[in-house]
Amino acid sequence: MSLQGDLSTLDLAGLFQNLEAARKNGLLSIQDGESVSQLYFQQGRLALLTFPNRPGLIDFLMASGDLGPQQIAEAKKRRRRGRSLGEALVETGASTQERLVSLATARLTDEACELLGAGRGRFEFTQGEVPRGVFDAEERALGITLAVNPLLLEAARRADHWRLVRERIPSDSTHYVLARPPSDPSDPRKKELLSRLAPRLDGTRSVSEVVAAFPHQRLETYELLAELAASQSIRLAASTDLNRMVQELARYDKKRAWSLLQRGLETNPRNLGLLCTKVLLAEKLGDLEQASEALKLVVHMRLEAGEAEEARADLQRLKDLDADDPFVWEKSFELALAEGRKQDALADGIRLIALYRKPGLHKRACGVLERLVETHGANFELVRELARARVDAGEIDAALKGLERFGASLIARESYPLARRVYEEILAHDPKSEKAKETLAEIHSGALAQRRVRWRRRRRRALALFFLVVVLPWFAYETFARRAYDEATRSVVREGLLESGRHAEALQRFREVGARFGWSTTARHEVPRMVAELEAKTATPVK
Repeated sequence: MSLQGDLSTLDLAGLFQNLEAARKNGLLSIQDGESVSQLYFQQGRLALLTFPNRPGLIDFLMASGDLGPQQIAEAKKRRRRGRSLGEALVETGASTQERLVSLATARLTDEACELLGAGRGRFEFTQGEVPRGVFDAEERALGITLAVNPLLLEAARRADHWRLVRERIPSDSTHYVLARPPSDPSDPRKKELLSRLAPRLDGTRSVSEVVAAFPHQRLETYELLAELAASQSIRLAASTDLNRMVQELARYDKKRAWSLLQRGLETNPRNLGLLCTKVLLAEKLGDLEQASEALKLVVHMRLEAGEAEEARADLQRLKDLDADDPFVWEKSFELALAEGRKQDALADGIRLIALYRKPGLHKRACGVLERLVETHGANFELVRELARARVDAGEIDAALKGLERFGASLIARESYPLARRVYEEILAHDPKSEKAKETLAEIHSGALAQRRVRWRRRRRRALALFFLVVVLPWFAYETFARRAYDEATRSVVREGLLESGRHAEALQRFREVGARFGWSTTARHEVPRMVAELEAKTATPVK
């Protein structure tokens, strides 16, 4: 027999009652989103329950403090074949059968009530025996069954209480610390519970871990926590509180400190203090991969905040942790370029290029080499490596053009030995390049050097000829023009032409200078200014 449907149309409590009335044996699966809870009914009574990440009964008892690791180890030694660990625990005196049944019953009741309170998702009931490997073997060995009607009454009673609890304690993953000493409750049972609860509110435990220590008083513990939250006797543990507690725990319990740290980072994934502590703790635990990942995020955050010096120190630590991680060298390279540390940039860039080329990331290697050439200038080693990286990346035309430009610049500087190596590199990538062959042949024969000598000689001759034919005559022409202008000025002053009002005669002398040396700078600039002044003084302009 199989039955399925949606809990939005069929009440879960009604489904439980129908299964009890029909005294069914079978598996009920309830899917709520990605989570699937499975319940087994025996003769209509709830016998077993499980859901993802639900701890086994023994782990639950260890977390609650009812059993210790030594007791578990002793029971495992004494356990006989075919017997449960619970029976061995009873035989060793670590617990009693009644207590195990009581704890398991309380746990099953709590979880079933919470499931009834949720009451959503799709369900499927399949009649049959208990499926193998689904439920906890230790709980199954206890043979617990819960009647449905009392369970439904208990779930209804708790529903109102849970609503109030969730208003004040919204999440079981949160951590609380005492903000101030709480007032003693008047109820003796609640007072005794508070005395045991308060020491656990040190921020190192989540709400679910705190409550797990009180399996018989699960709801009462939640209610007491809600009251403490309402009276502001407890507060959420801040990231600084968690960080301090993690560091203290790490001195004597590194695994527990790590667990607390991980929970803190779940709610504060970019908290710098917690991340730095994670780096240190991961190193102590020997988990270098976790340390490296945390340190990467630390570096990223420091660079965002402009803390270059701290980021540089963290990058050095990353290099020590994982010298083959490209991220480390990328950030170090970028930082060195930004700060103008050219030698550091060169060293980091060379290392980064090697890391890129190893898995075939040749285009990335080209990008690094191009930036090195840009900042350090073109030298043979960098240009050659850039060309080789471009060839490996399939950009042979760009590689050859870059080499040719560099080779031409070397020839222009008459650096023939290096130029020869450049053109040999071109032939290594393109053996058919006639231009490279001809240039190499000219370098080897000395013809290129001789041609450069002849070219320099012709250039010197051309310059000398230009000087003799153009510069000297022009200089002489300018000299004569300046002398004529000065002579005209002196004659005007000597004869007192301006003082005697003979402006027209003075004007005529300067015009004669302009006419004789019309192409000179003197005739173009000095003479026109003087002519303009004299014309302004002449009452009747001379035509």
